[in-house]
Amino acid sequence: MMAQRSLTTVFMMVALLPVTDARASERQGFYFGADIGVSIPNDLESTRTNNGIGTNCDQWLAGDTLNDGTTVPLPLEQCSPRALPKKTTSFDLGTGFLAGVNLGYALRGFRLEAEYFRREQSGERSALNVPGDPKQAEFVERSEKVSDFRADNFFANVYYDFRNTFSATLTPYLGVGLGVMHVQMDYSGTSIRTNDRDTLHALGRNRHAAGLASLADEVLSDTLFGYQWIAGLDYAWSERFSVGLKFRYGDAFGDFEDGDNAWKPLRGHASTVGPDPGTGANLPIRYAIQADDLGFWGISLNFKYFFDM
Repeated sequence: MMAQRSLTTVFMMVALLPVTDARASERQGFYFGADIGVSIPNDLESTRTNNGIGTNCDQWLAGDTLNDGTTVPLPLEQCSPRALPKKTTSFDLGTGFLAGVNLGYALRGFRLEAEYFRREQSGERSALNVPGDPKQAEFVERSEKVSDFRADNFFANVYYDFRNTFSATLTPYLGVGLGVMHVQMDYSGTSIRTNDRDTLHALGRNRHAAGLASLADEVLSDTLFGYQWIAGLDYAWSERFSVGLKFRYGDAFGDFEDGDNAWKPLRGHASTVGPDPGTGANLPIRYAIQADDLGFWGISLNFKYFFDM
Protein backbone atom coordinates (compact mmCIF):
# COMPACT_ATOMS: atom_id res chain seq x y z
CA MET A 1 0.00 0.00 0.00
CA MET A 2 2.83 2.37 0.96
CA ALA A 3 4.71 1.49 -2.22
CA GLN A 4 1.61 2.17 -4.28
CA ARG A 5 1.17 5.62 -2.70
CA SER A 6 4.81 6.44 -3.35
CA LEU A 7 4.50 5.46 -7.00
CA THR A 8 1.35 7.54 -7.30
CA THR A 9 3.15 10.56 -5.81
CA VAL A 10 6.05 10.17 -8.25
CA PHE A 11 3.70 9.90 -11.23
CA MET A 12 1.85 13.05 -10.08
CA MET A 13 5.10 14.99 -9.74
CA VAL A 14 6.21 13.89 -13.21
CA ALA A 15 2.84 14.85 -14.62
CA LEU A 16 3.00 18.30 -13.01
CA LEU A 17 6.58 19.06 -14.11
CA PRO A 18 5.61 20.34 -17.59
CA VAL A 19 3.04 22.65 -15.99
CA THR A 20 5.57 23.93 -13.45
CA ASP A 21 8.24 24.34 -16.13
CA ALA A 22 5.92 26.30 -18.39
CA ARG A 23 4.82 28.62 -15.59
CA ALA A 24 8.42 29.15 -14.46
CA SER A 25 9.56 30.11 -17.94
CA GLU A 26 6.81 32.74 -18.20
CA ARG A 27 7.47 34.51 -14.89
CA GLN A 28 6.56 38.18 -14.89
CA GLY A 29 5.92 40.83 -12.28
CA PHE A 30 7.55 41.84 -9.04
CA TYR A 31 10.01 39.69 -7.14
CA PHE A 32 12.10 39.89 -3.99
CA GLY A 33 15.61 38.44 -3.86
CA ALA A 34 18.49 37.86 -1.46
CA ASP A 35 22.17 36.99 -1.89
CA ILE A 36 24.76 35.47 0.40
CA GLY A 37 28.31 34.64 -0.63
CA VAL A 38 31.91 35.80 -0.73
CA SER A 39 33.79 38.75 -2.21
CA ILE A 40 37.33 38.44 -3.56
CA PRO A 41 38.93 41.89 -3.86
CA ASN A 42 41.80 43.10 -6.00
CA ASP A 43 44.86 44.31 -4.11
CA LEU A 44 44.19 47.81 -2.77
CA GLU A 45 46.81 50.40 -3.79
CA SER A 46 46.95 53.04 -1.04
CA THR A 47 48.96 56.26 -1.29
CA ARG A 48 49.62 58.42 1.75
CA THR A 49 50.43 62.08 1.15
CA ASN A 50 51.97 63.91 4.09
CA ASN A 51 51.54 67.66 4.29
CA GLY A 52 54.25 68.02 6.90
CA ILE A 53 57.78 68.99 7.89
CA GLY A 54 61.09 67.20 8.28
CA THR A 55 62.48 66.17 11.67
CA ASN A 56 64.88 69.11 11.76
CA CYS A 57 62.00 71.58 11.40
CA ASP A 58 60.10 70.19 14.40
CA GLN A 59 59.79 73.16 16.78
CA TRP A 60 58.64 70.86 19.61
CA LEU A 61 62.11 69.27 19.91
CA ALA A 62 64.97 70.61 22.01
CA GLY A 63 67.86 72.24 20.18
CA ASP A 64 70.76 70.29 18.69
CA THR A 65 73.82 70.93 16.54
CA LEU A 66 74.43 68.79 13.47
CA ASN A 67 77.81 67.61 12.20
CA ASP A 68 77.98 70.50 9.72
CA GLY A 69 77.38 73.03 12.48
CA THR A 70 73.74 73.69 11.61
CA THR A 71 71.54 74.42 14.61
CA VAL A 72 68.17 72.71 14.71
CA PRO A 73 65.27 73.09 14.82
CA LEU A 74 65.56 75.31 11.78
CA PRO A 75 63.94 78.77 11.83
CA LEU A 76 60.15 78.70 11.63
CA GLU A 77 60.12 80.70 8.38
CA GLN A 78 61.88 77.78 6.71
CA CYS A 79 59.47 75.21 8.07
CA SER A 80 56.01 75.72 6.62
CA PRO A 81 54.18 72.42 6.04
CA ARG A 82 54.60 71.18 2.49
CA ALA A 83 53.74 68.09 0.48
CA LEU A 84 56.34 65.45 1.25
CA PRO A 85 57.13 62.49 -1.04
CA LYS A 86 54.21 60.12 -1.45
CA LYS A 87 54.30 56.51 -0.34
CA THR A 88 52.25 53.83 -2.11
CA THR A 89 51.49 50.55 -0.35
CA SER A 90 49.69 47.48 -1.65
CA PHE A 91 47.25 45.64 0.64
CA ASP A 92 45.78 42.18 0.21
CA LEU A 93 42.37 42.70 1.83
CA GLY A 94 41.55 38.99 1.91
CA THR A 95 38.46 37.05 0.86
CA GLY A 96 35.42 38.36 2.69
CA PHE A 97 31.67 38.22 3.19
CA LEU A 98 29.01 39.48 0.76
CA ALA A 99 25.27 39.66 1.41
CA GLY A 100 22.40 41.69 0.01
CA VAL A 101 18.75 42.06 -0.93
CA ASN A 102 16.99 43.24 -4.07
CA LEU A 103 13.58 44.14 -5.40
CA GLY A 104 12.85 43.79 -9.09
CA TYR A 105 10.32 43.56 -11.88
CA ALA A 106 10.43 40.95 -14.67
CA LEU A 107 8.83 41.46 -18.09
CA ARG A 108 9.39 39.49 -21.30
CA GLY A 109 12.91 38.35 -20.55
CA PHE A 110 14.10 41.63 -19.09
CA ARG A 111 14.40 42.44 -15.39
CA LEU A 112 14.86 45.82 -13.71
CA GLU A 113 16.18 45.68 -10.16
CA ALA A 114 17.13 47.87 -7.21
CA GLU A 115 19.84 46.20 -5.13
CA TYR A 116 21.65 46.76 -1.87
CA PHE A 117 24.58 44.60 -0.83
CA ARG A 118 27.42 44.85 1.65
CA ARG A 119 30.86 43.37 1.44
CA GLU A 120 33.46 43.15 4.18
CA GLN A 121 37.19 42.34 4.03
CA SER A 122 39.60 41.76 6.90
CA GLY A 123 42.61 43.75 5.61
CA GLU A 124 46.38 43.51 6.07
CA ARG A 125 49.39 45.13 7.75
CA SER A 126 52.23 46.02 5.41
CA ALA A 127 55.80 46.84 6.48
CA LEU A 128 57.33 49.88 4.76
CA ASN A 129 60.74 48.38 4.12
CA VAL A 130 62.46 50.02 1.18
CA PRO A 131 65.89 48.52 0.41
CA GLY A 132 68.55 51.20 0.04
CA ASP A 133 66.39 53.94 1.58
CA PRO A 134 68.69 55.97 3.87
CA LYS A 135 65.71 56.74 6.12
CA GLN A 136 65.41 53.04 6.92
CA ALA A 137 68.23 53.25 9.52
CA GLU A 138 66.33 56.06 11.28
CA PHE A 139 63.39 53.81 12.23
CA VAL A 140 62.92 50.57 14.12
CA GLU A 141 59.39 50.20 12.73
CA ARG A 142 57.55 51.63 9.75
CA SER A 143 54.24 50.07 8.77
CA GLU A 144 50.72 50.74 7.56
CA LYS A 145 47.56 48.73 8.12
CA VAL A 146 44.13 48.67 6.50
CA SER A 147 41.53 46.64 8.40
CA ASP A 148 37.76 46.21 8.74
CA PHE A 149 37.19 47.22 5.13
CA ARG A 150 33.47 47.48 4.33
CA ALA A 151 31.45 48.82 1.42
CA ASP A 152 27.70 49.50 1.29
CA ASN A 153 26.56 49.33 -2.33
CA PHE A 154 23.33 50.69 -3.83
CA PHE A 155 22.81 49.70 -7.46
CA ALA A 156 20.22 49.81 -10.21
CA ASN A 157 20.59 46.69 -12.38
CA VAL A 158 19.15 45.56 -15.67
CA TYR A 159 19.20 41.89 -16.71
CA TYR A 160 18.30 39.77 -19.70
CA ASP A 161 17.10 36.23 -18.97
CA PHE A 162 17.86 33.63 -21.66
CA ARG A 163 14.65 31.71 -21.09
CA ASN A 164 14.27 28.11 -22.32
CA THR A 165 17.93 27.98 -23.40
CA PHE A 166 18.58 24.73 -21.53
CA SER A 167 15.15 23.95 -20.11
CA ALA A 168 12.16 25.75 -18.69
CA THR A 169 13.59 25.42 -15.18
CA LEU A 170 17.21 26.54 -15.87
CA THR A 171 17.63 30.18 -16.87
CA PRO A 172 21.05 31.79 -17.48
CA TYR A 173 21.18 35.58 -17.44
CA LEU A 174 23.49 38.56 -17.94
CA GLY A 175 23.24 41.97 -16.32
CA VAL A 176 24.88 45.31 -15.72
CA GLY A 177 24.47 47.77 -12.88
CA LEU A 178 25.28 51.37 -11.98
CA GLY A 179 25.21 52.86 -8.51
CA VAL A 180 27.10 54.25 -5.55
CA MET A 181 29.55 52.66 -3.12
CA HIS A 182 30.02 54.01 0.39
CA VAL A 183 33.43 52.69 1.41
CA GLN A 184 34.92 52.69 4.92
CA MET A 185 38.16 51.29 6.26
CA ASP A 186 40.18 51.46 9.45
CA TYR A 187 43.61 52.89 8.71
CA SER A 188 46.65 52.95 10.95
CA GLY A 189 50.26 53.94 10.38
CA THR A 190 53.27 53.48 12.65
CA SER A 191 56.70 55.13 12.47
CA ILE A 192 58.98 54.65 15.48
CA ARG A 193 62.48 56.11 15.48
CA THR A 194 65.52 54.36 16.82
CA ASN A 195 66.59 55.07 20.42
CA ASP A 196 70.19 55.40 19.25
CA ARG A 197 70.96 59.11 19.28
CA ASP A 198 74.33 58.58 17.60
CA THR A 199 72.61 56.95 14.63
CA LEU A 200 70.28 59.95 14.25
CA HIS A 201 73.22 62.34 14.57
CA ALA A 202 75.13 60.46 11.87
CA LEU A 203 72.05 60.70 9.61
CA GLY A 204 71.87 64.46 10.12
CA ARG A 205 68.77 64.39 12.32
CA ASN A 206 67.97 66.08 15.62
CA ARG A 207 69.07 63.61 18.31
CA HIS A 208 66.11 64.57 20.51
CA ALA A 209 63.81 62.72 18.10
CA ALA A 210 65.28 59.39 19.29
CA GLY A 211 62.63 56.86 20.32
CA LEU A 212 59.68 59.09 19.33
CA ALA A 213 56.66 57.66 17.52
CA SER A 214 54.32 59.00 14.86
CA LEU A 215 51.00 57.18 14.81
CA ALA A 216 47.97 57.36 12.51
CA ASP A 217 44.61 55.94 13.55
CA GLU A 218 41.49 56.88 11.61
CA VAL A 219 38.28 55.49 10.16
CA LEU A 220 38.46 56.63 6.54
CA SER A 221 35.40 56.92 4.30
CA ASP A 222 34.36 58.05 0.85
CA THR A 223 31.36 57.68 -1.46
CA LEU A 224 32.00 56.86 -5.12
CA PHE A 225 30.05 56.00 -8.24
CA GLY A 226 30.53 52.44 -9.40
CA TYR A 227 29.49 49.75 -11.84
CA GLN A 228 29.14 45.98 -11.94
CA TRP A 229 28.87 43.20 -14.52
CA ILE A 230 26.72 40.24 -13.56
CA ALA A 231 26.14 36.70 -14.82
CA GLY A 232 24.13 33.94 -13.25
CA LEU A 233 22.06 30.80 -13.53
CA ASP A 234 18.66 30.33 -11.86
CA TYR A 235 16.83 27.10 -11.16
CA ALA A 236 13.03 27.29 -10.80
CA TRP A 237 12.40 25.33 -7.62
CA SER A 238 8.68 26.04 -7.82
CA GLU A 239 6.29 28.35 -9.61
CA ARG A 240 7.23 31.30 -7.38
CA PHE A 241 10.59 30.40 -5.89
CA SER A 242 14.01 30.04 -7.56
CA VAL A 243 17.55 29.48 -6.39
CA GLY A 244 20.75 30.09 -8.32
CA LEU A 245 24.36 31.21 -8.51
CA LYS A 246 25.33 34.81 -9.23
CA PHE A 247 28.77 35.98 -10.34
CA ARG A 248 29.74 39.64 -10.46
CA TYR A 249 32.64 41.98 -10.96
CA GLY A 250 32.37 45.49 -9.55
CA ASP A 251 34.58 48.55 -9.33
CA ALA A 252 34.45 52.29 -8.68
CA PHE A 253 34.80 54.89 -11.43
CA GLY A 254 37.19 57.02 -9.34
CA ASP A 255 39.74 56.80 -6.55
CA PHE A 256 38.96 56.65 -2.85
CA GLU A 257 40.06 59.86 -1.06
CA ASP A 258 40.06 60.96 2.58
CA GLY A 259 42.24 63.85 3.73
CA ASP A 260 43.04 66.33 6.52
CA ASN A 261 43.78 63.70 9.15
CA ALA A 262 45.98 64.51 12.16
CA TRP A 263 48.73 62.28 13.55
CA LYS A 264 48.02 60.87 17.00
CA PRO A 265 50.78 61.71 17.95
CA LEU A 266 53.40 63.16 15.61
CA ARG A 267 56.91 62.44 16.97
CA GLY A 268 55.35 62.14 20.41
CA HIS A 269 53.41 65.44 20.33
CA ALA A 270 50.42 67.19 18.76
CA SER A 271 50.19 67.25 14.97
CA THR A 272 51.46 70.84 14.53
CA VAL A 273 54.80 72.46 13.69
CA GLY A 274 55.28 73.87 17.21
CA PRO A 275 53.75 74.01 20.71
CA ASP A 276 52.41 77.59 20.62
CA PRO A 277 51.31 80.12 18.00
CA GLY A 278 54.74 81.74 18.00
CA THR A 279 56.40 78.46 17.05
CA GLY A 280 53.80 77.09 14.66
CA ALA A 281 50.85 75.74 16.64
CA ASN A 282 48.68 77.48 14.03
CA LEU A 283 50.36 75.37 11.30
CA PRO A 284 48.69 71.93 11.33
CA ILE A 285 50.43 68.85 9.95
CA ARG A 286 48.04 66.51 8.18
CA TYR A 287 48.05 63.44 5.95
CA ALA A 288 45.66 62.25 3.25
CA ILE A 289 44.93 58.78 1.91
CA GLN A 290 44.14 58.00 -1.71
CA ALA A 291 43.34 54.44 -2.79
CA ASP A 292 42.60 52.93 -6.15
CA ASP A 293 41.61 49.54 -7.52
CA LEU A 294 38.49 48.98 -5.44
CA GLY A 295 37.52 46.21 -7.83
CA PHE A 296 36.24 42.87 -6.55
CA TRP A 297 34.73 39.58 -7.66
CA GLY A 298 31.59 38.31 -6.00
CA ILE A 299 30.16 34.78 -5.92
CA SER A 300 26.84 34.30 -4.17
CA LEU A 301 23.89 32.01 -3.73
CA ASN A 302 20.80 33.87 -4.93
CA PHE A 303 17.16 33.35 -3.94
CA LYS A 304 14.13 34.91 -5.66
CA TYR A 305 10.44 34.93 -4.76
CA PHE A 306 7.94 36.12 -7.40
CA PHE A 307 4.78 37.81 -6.17
CA ASP A 308 2.87 37.86 -9.47
CA MET A 309 2.58 35.02 -11.96
